Amino acid sequence: MPSAPKKTATAIIDSHNDYIGALKGNQSGLLAAVVANLQPQATTQQINKGHGRIEKRTVSISHILDGIPDFPGLQTLIRVQSERLVHRATIFEVSTETRYYVASFIDTVQAFAARI
Repeated sequence: MPSAPKKTATAIIDSHNDYIGALKGNQSGLLAAVVANLQPQATTQQINKGHGRIEKRTVSISHILDGIPDFPGLQTLIRVQSERLVHRATIFEVSTETRYYVASFIDTVQAFAARI
């Protein structure tokens, strides 16, 4: 029996639509494969300022699906690396985070960065 995320992706594809989905623990096998095998083909950076923080995001995409388990409609792997600098009173806090996504369509890295 397919997992809930696979059922959802199948339903979206069957309805002639596309998806961008965040990879989380409920798709641990797919997430681990994307982390291990993503080979960036295009990368862009964005810097956003506001609310006492500066965030630098590096978005990378790949259409190379070697080593990636079968997933309905999958065409693009996406990695978003965020670095945030937050100013609180006299303290600067830095945090980093890496998130992964999958998409059922192909677009530019800039378009994916704007959507996520």
